[in-house]
Amino acid sequence: MNNTGITIDFTGEFFVPGKSGERIEADHMERYHFACKFAQGKSILDIACGTGYSAPLFIKAGAARYEGVDINEKLVKYANFKYGSDFVNYHVGDICAFNNAKTYDIITCFETIEHVENYESAIKNLHGLLTHGGLLLISSPNRPITSPRCSSLDDKPANEFHTQEFIPEELQSILKNYGFVVSPDDIYGQRQRRVYINRIFNIFRKIFANPDKKASPLVTPVRDKIPRYFIIIATKT
Repeated sequence: MNNTGITIDFTGEFFVPGKSGERIEADHMERYHFACKFAQGKSILDIACGTGYSAPLFIKAGAARYEGVDINEKLVKYANFKYGSDFVNYHVGDICAFNNAKTYDIITCFETIEHVENYESAIKNLHGLLTHGGLLLISSPNRPITSPRCSSLDDKPANEFHTQEFIPEELQSILKNYGFVVSPDDIYGQRQRRVYINRIFNIFRKIFANPDKKASPLVTPVRDKIPRYFIIIATKT
């Protein structure tokens, strides 16, 4: 409980700082630490901002202004109370339709697109919200790791809150279809490991313990390992 009278519990649907477990917290925080490297002097839109915890990170990193959007009215009320200021504002909105007659230099869309059934409409809308040359930093669980029984976008993911999960090539292709440019050097990952085939992964896991706990949450370029989560930096042309 806090001065807003709002209690926010972790259900598995969205991240709650201090309540979601050490690994999940590290994964979420490292994505935003990575995004903050691009924030100096920029306007930021954080789509599916949750409790709004990323705002202080961006402002400390030199962002000119920050706006967060979430479809959950309760979370937006909490975020405005806790973090709102002259440079920080939060709005209730849908990723597919949000439009406040502004454009932004950077949009972060972390662990969100897998929840959106109409994901192509979401990508199209995000493109329209960016300035020319602006950056979209978007992340997703990597389907072969998080839903190894799924072979395509049409298969229901293991996570009950996800409508689909992507592989990097699929999301990269969709981004390009809606006017983004993605360089091969702009694909990053977290919790990267060398083994991902289901049967081999299970043997590896039994012998060496769960690689999701051992692998680093740091956001690093995807080269010769397979990430649990991937992050794409897409540029609006």
